[in-house]
Amino acid sequence: MSQIHKLPATPHTVHWGYYDKSWQPSLVVKSGDIVEIEAICHQSGDAPELLMDEAITAIYDAFPDRNMGDHIVTGPIYIEGAEPGDVLEAKILDLQPRMPHGSNVLANWGELADAFDQTEYIYIYKINDDGVTASPEFMYTYPGKIEKPGQIRHEHEVERITVTDAIKVPLNLHFGIAGVTPKETGKVDTTHPKYFGGNVDNKNFVVGTSMYYEVNNPGAGFYVGDSHFAQGDAELSGTAIEGSVNGRIQLILHKDMKLKENPILETDTHWMVHGFDADLDKATHQAALEGVEFLAHHYGVSRTLAYSILSVHADFHISQVANGVKGVHCRIRKDIFQ
Repeated sequence: MSQIHKLPATPHTVHWGYYDKSWQPSLVVKSGDIVEIEAICHQSGDAPELLMDEAITAIYDAFPDRNMGDHIVTGPIYIEGAEPGDVLEAKILDLQPRMPHGSNVLANWGELADAFDQTEYIYIYKINDDGVTASPEFMYTYPGKIEKPGQIRHEHEVERITVTDAIKVPLNLHFGIAGVTPKETGKVDTTHPKYFGGNVDNKNFVVGTSMYYEVNNPGAGFYVGDSHFAQGDAELSGTAIEGSVNGRIQLILHKDMKLKENPILETDTHWMVHGFDADLDKATHQAALEGVEFLAHHYGVSRTLAYSILSVHADFHISQVANGVKGVHCRIRKDIFQ
């Protein structure tokens, strides 16, 4: 019978800006167990009185030097019996906002930064009473430049301008970061999506879906971070609505499943394979190869028929262009296979 575990975000259970296969486990579970886990927004300092509570403040205070990378990562969780070559399924059972506000940054690394003269802006969104949409509450011009993560800007330091436009953005809470520890020795920056997962930023990784990762190290070392209230494909300005999220995840170990290289997302209606590269064409090419190998292995079709299916049916979406290494996910409907 599955056990339910809790993994709160504290200075002792989070890491800021990197992954490392030498991490000691924050929690040990069995396959099939459920974990209630907290993911903390690394942009909480954009409106600290709205985005930070006592526990988040303690995490910020515990990491005064935040130059390694962008994100706060909760974990790792070790799964008993997980060995390299196995596949770990992370199934999202529930996601809830920790507090009702989130931050969207028009950042110096965003796609249109030059078109806005490298000036950076913050939009603070609030979840509406309907519980399914968020609206921009106020904005401000960021003073100076965001040169490292985790900066704090108090209300008296900026001119906040109320947003009066009647806009409601549908929520799609998800973890921008989730994955297993990498093969490489030493610290690996959280900025880029990789074969082990990490900052994939696939907005479809929502309640009711599962992401599959190939295990690289004993125990797998699963983690989450970079939680979002809402994001469009591309994450164009450099961030989504970044907000702290409490999740409920089931971790299931598969001994007889194979991935080509990158994580695979499963929804009720689709499979989604991924490609990652600094060149968007190469990321698309990689996603296509992942799709061919997945269809050939999972459904037993020939590689040529798999290639044909991708051309006549599958949709290639830009997951994000915000992280240097760009992401593409290929959506394949399940119901075409009779």
